[in-house]
Amino acid sequence: MVLDRIIARDRIKLGIADVDKWTAIEELADLIVTSVGGSDREAMLADVLTREEKASTGIGKGIAIPHARTSGVPTTIGALGISREGIDFESEDGKPCHLIFLIIAPLEESTRYLKALSAVAAIGKDADRIKRLIEAGSADEAMAILGEVEGIDH
Repeated sequence: MVLDRIIARDRIKLGIADVDKWTAIEELADLIVTSVGGSDREAMLADVLTREEKASTGIGKGIAIPHARTSGVPTTIGALGISREGIDFESEDGKPCHLIFLIIAPLEESTRYLKALSAVAAIGKDADRIKRLIEAGSADEAMAILGEVEGIDH
């Protein structure tokens, strides 16, 4: 499974601005609920927000990965929010996050969930890819960049 298989065009939101991290997470959760049948918004949000309250998911280099395993989704799924201005996620490096990857998995799923988180972390090691994603002009462009990320099996 590569990121372009768990994040679809209709789950990419460009131009997130003037919101806090909590609102950004809600906006991305809404994309998942709209896109994927069988999703329970309240269960999903409760689990993601509880996880975020324990410790920030801002991993640095402009990336945040709010995530959770939950009864609120039928399969491992993701959404991507892109903010050119950046959102304060209380990141490890103290810098705003421009790429917010919401990764959600069913309670019984571990392998795909961890591989998806690992793939997002791999993006953080590629400054050029980060810059290209932040500057993406369309969901299609962002999808093409996500499709370049290696190392995750179906």
